[in-house]
Amino acid sequence: MKTLILPEWYGDKIIDLPKSQRGRNPLSVRKALAGIAETLATELSGANQVQSWLSNFEPRAKILGILVLIFGVTCLSKLLPLLIAFSLTSLLAASIRLPFKRLSCLWLGVPLFSLAIILPATLNIVTPGHTTFFLCHFGEGARLGQWNLPVSLTVTHEGLIVAARFMLRSISCVTLTALLISSTNSSTLVNALRRLGMPRIFGMTLAVMQRYLSLLLRAAEEIHLAKLSRTIAVKSIRNEQRWIAAGIGVLFARTHRLAEEIRLAMVSRGYDGDLQVRSIPSLQARDFVWLSGVTLVMSAMLLIDHL
Repeated sequence: MKTLILPEWYGDKIIDLPKSQRGRNPLSVRKALAGIAETLATELSGANQVQSWLSNFEPRAKILGILVLIFGVTCLSKLLPLLIAFSLTSLLAASIRLPFKRLSCLWLGVPLFSLAIILPATLNIVTPGHTTFFLCHFGEGARLGQWNLPVSLTVTHEGLIVAARFMLRSISCVTLTALLISSTNSSTLVNALRRLGMPRIFGMTLAVMQRYLSLLLRAAEEIHLAKLSRTIAVKSIRNEQRWIAAGIGVLFARTHRLAEEIRLAMVSRGYDGDLQVRSIPSLQARDFVWLSGVTLVMSAMLLIDHL
C-alpha cells in the first residue's frame, strides 16, 4: 500500500495578520462589491425603466425639456425659488411612480457628497458674514504658513445660505437626470443625443459601453471568485497587492481583446462609424406642448427669483 504524500504547500504556516492590518470583515466587503456590481449591471440593462406619461414624449423633446429645467435650476440664486424647484421635481418623480428606494438613495447620497464639497464655504475664512456657530479661537496675529488666520473660526449665516443653495441645486439636477434616465431606454437616449448633435464617436462610445460594461463587471467578478476558490491560507498584504495588480492586467487584456473582436465584427457587418437606427420618430404636438410648458414654468421661476 502506497503512502499518501501531501504537497508542500499543504504544510505552509498560515500567516496571522496583526489586528491593524486585518481591516474589515472580508465577507461584508465582498457582499458590498457584489451588490454594487449587480446594481450597476441592472441599471445598464434597463430593467428598472419606469413606464409613465413621461415615456410617451419623443426622446429629443424629453431631453431638451429636462435640459431647460436643469439650466433654469442652476440659474436660480434665492432659496425660496430653489425650494419650489425641488418640490416640483419631487412631484414629477411621484407622478411617474419612481420607486422611493431609488429616490431615497439619491436624496441621501447627493446631499452627503455635496456637503463634503461645500463644507469649507460655510466658514468665515471663505464666506465672511454674521456668526452663527463659534468653532475655535486663534487669537490676534495667528498665521498658517503664508496665510493670515482670523481671530476666530466660525460658521457664518451667509456661508450656510451658500451651502443650502448648492445642495438644493445639486439634488434637484440629479433628480431631474434620474427622471430622464428612468423613463427612457438607454439606446433610445443615446440615439436622441446623437440626433441632437452629439459627435458620433461619443454616441458610439456610450452605446458600446452601455452594452458591454456589465459583461466586463461579470468578468472581473469571475476573476475574483476564481482566486477565492483557490485560496487556502491567508497571505500577506504585499502578496494580495501583487495579485490585485495581476488581476487588473488580466482584465485589461480581456477588455482589449474583446474590443478588437467587437470592432472586427462591426466592420464585417458594414459599420460606417455611426449608429444605425431602425426608425426615427418625429416630433408631435404633445412634444411641443411639453417644451412650451417647461419653458413657461422655468421662466416664471426665474422671474420669481429676480423679484
